[in-house]
Amino acid sequence: MDTLIAANNKRYFDMNLKEQLMGIISLFSMMTFPAIALSMDEQRTQYEAAITAIENKDLDTFKTLKADLTKYPLYPYLAYRQITQELDKTSTAQLLEFEKKYKDLPFIHTVRARYIQKLEKEENWKVLLSLQKTPLRAERHQCNYYYAKSQVGDEAGALKGGKSLYLSGASIDSACDKLFSWMKEKGKITDDLNVERMLLAFERGRSKSLLRYLQKQLTEKSAVRGEQIIALSDDPSLVAEFSKKRKVTPHNQRLTTTAFKSLVRKNKEEAVSQFAVTVKGQHFNIKERQELADYIIHFLMSTEDPKLLKWRDHWLSTTKNQSLLERRFRIALLENNWKEMERWLNFMSDKKLKDLTWRYWRARVKLEKGDTKKANAIFKSMLGERHFYSVAAAMHLNKEIKVPQQTLTLNSKNVNKFQAPLGRISELLKGDKVPEAKREWHYILLRSSTKEKAMLAAFALEKRWHHLSVQATIMGKLWEHLEYRFPMPHRWWFNFFSKEREVSLTTLLALSRQESAFYSLAVSPVGARGLMQLMPSTAKETSEKLGLTYLGKDSLNDPETNINLGSAYLRMLLDSFDKNRILAFAAYNAGPNRVKTWLNHSKGQLDVIAFIESIPFYETRGYVQNVLMYEIYYRKLLGLPLEFLNKAEIARNY
Repeated sequence: MDTLIAANNKRYFDMNLKEQLMGIISLFSMMTFPAIALSMDEQRTQYEAAITAIENKDLDTFKTLKADLTKYPLYPYLAYRQITQELDKTSTAQLLEFEKKYKDLPFIHTVRARYIQKLEKEENWKVLLSLQKTPLRAERHQCNYYYAKSQVGDEAGALKGGKSLYLSGASIDSACDKLFSWMKEKGKITDDLNVERMLLAFERGRSKSLLRYLQKQLTEKSAVRGEQIIALSDDPSLVAEFSKKRKVTPHNQRLTTTAFKSLVRKNKEEAVSQFAVTVKGQHFNIKERQELADYIIHFLMSTEDPKLLKWRDHWLSTTKNQSLLERRFRIALLENNWKEMERWLNFMSDKKLKDLTWRYWRARVKLEKGDTKKANAIFKSMLGERHFYSVAAAMHLNKEIKVPQQTLTLNSKNVNKFQAPLGRISELLKGDKVPEAKREWHYILLRSSTKEKAMLAAFALEKRWHHLSVQATIMGKLWEHLEYRFPMPHRWWFNFFSKEREVSLTTLLALSRQESAFYSLAVSPVGARGLMQLMPSTAKETSEKLGLTYLGKDSLNDPETNINLGSAYLRMLLDSFDKNRILAFAAYNAGPNRVKTWLNHSKGQLDVIAFIESIPFYETRGYVQNVLMYEIYYRKLLGLPLEFLNKAEIARNY
C-alpha cells in the first residue's frame, strides 16, 4: 500500500483538485483498508472523493468511501446524496426512517418532494396522498395532488382544489390538463368559471391570447359577457360608456373597475375626465369611489398640470391611504411649503402620527410657526429611541445621543440542542461552502426561540461567523444587541483602507453592514457584489482610476479587493459632493446623477433632515438613514463620541 501511494505522489502534485480526487477514487477502488480511524484532513479528502464519485455515477466507490465517514460532520450530506440517487428503489418506510433520522437537515423536505415526484410519475396516487396532507408549493405538484384525490374517490376535495387552480389569470402548468379534463367531464368547468378566469386575466394584465382562448370555451349563452371583457381589454377608454349603459351588477362593477384601472395606466388624463361618469354609472359607493380615486392619485404624484393637481388634492383630502398622504407631504416638503406640510399632516391618521417620523415633523411645523415650547416638548418625548428621528430630535435639543443596548453572556448549554447542525456549519465554512452554511444556519434559526437566537448570535460572533451573527439578530429582532448586530470582520483591511482613503473606519463599517451585512459572496438582484456591493462596471472603472488591473466580477468576492475598490469609490463620491456623507451615501445607493437631479429639484431650500426625508426613493431614503445610524452604533461599540451629523452637513443648504 505504501509503495503504491508513494509511486503516485509526484503525479498528484501537479494535478488540479478534481484530478486528484479522481486519482484517490481510483486508488480506493483498487485497495482494501484496515479499520484505522481517519484524521479530520483525511476525512475531508475522502468526503470530496465520495462526492466526486457519486457525481460520476460511481455508486460502488461512493459507498466504499462513505462507509468510513460515519463520524464526519457532513456524513448526512452523503446519506442525502445516496437516497436521492436510489429513490426508484426506496420504499415509503425507508423514506420515513431517513426523514426521522435527519430531521435537522435544511433540505430534508427536498427528499420528500423528490419522492413525491417519483410517485406522480408512477401514478401511485394512494401512497402519494398517504404522504401528503397538503399539496407542495409548485403548481405542477398541486395539479397532481388534486388529481390524486379525484382518483381515490375524494371528488369534493379534487373539485375544490381544481377550481382554485383553474381560477388563475395566467397560463397553468400542463400537469393540470388531466385534472381539468376530469373536471370538464364532470361538468364543473362552467361558463361562470371561464368568465371569472377572463376577469382575472384582465385584472392581471395577461396576454390577449388567454382571453381569446377562454372566450372560445364559452357557450352561446355567455358569449356576450366574454365579448365585453375583450372589448374593454382592447380599448379601456370605452369604460365610462359601458358603466353608464350596463345594468348594475357585481360582475359589471368589477369589470368596470378593472377597465378603469387599465385606462389609468394608459392615459391618466382621460381617466380623470371619465371618473365621474364611470363611478356614477355603476353606482359605486363612497369607499369604492375613493379606492378608484386613490389608484389614479398614485399616477398623479409627479404631475404639473394644474387641473390634475386640483383633482388629485381634492381626493387626497378624503383618502385613508396613509402612503399617499406621506407622498403628498414630501411634495410639500420639497417645495419648502410649511403650510401645506401642516395641512397634509393633519389628514394623517392618529396611528400614523404616533410614529417617530411624523412626531418629528409635527414638532418641526410647530417650530416653524414659532411655538418652540410645544415643539421642544415633542422632541423631548422622542429621546432615547433606536430611531433616526429620535437622534434628529436630540440634535435639535442639543442633547446627548442615547442608544439603547443589551448585553448577553454566551452560555453554550443553550445551543447544545443544535450541536449537529452547528458542527456541519463549522465544517462547511472551513471548506468555503458559505451558501450551504447559510442554509444550515437559516434552518436552525427557523426552529429556535428568541432566547436561543440571541445565544446563537453570541455563539456565531465567538466563532467569527460575522454574517451569521447578523442574520440571527435580524430573525430574532434583537435590535438592541449591538455587539451581535454590528460585528467588525476583516478589521485589518477596513483599518488599512480607512487610512488609505482618509475615510472614517465607522463610515466604511456602517456602509458595508448596510450593503451586505458582511457577506462576502453577496450578489444583489442587479448584480452588485461582495461586502460593499460593487457593480462590476463600477469596480472596473474604479480599478482603472487607481491604476489597478480589474480581474473580473468574481474578484469582488475577495474582501481585500472589495474593500479596496469600495472605499475608493466612496472616496470619489465624497470628493464629488464636498465631503458630504449624506449625498455620498445617497449616490452610492442610487447613483450620483440622481442625487444631482434631487438637488436641482430642492433648489437649495432644504435643511439636511428635510433633504433626506424628501428623497423620492423609499430604498435610498431608508439607506441614508440606516448608514447614519449604523455609524452611531459603531462609534458606541468603539468607544468614540456619538456624533450624528458634522457641522458642514448641518450648515449646508440642500
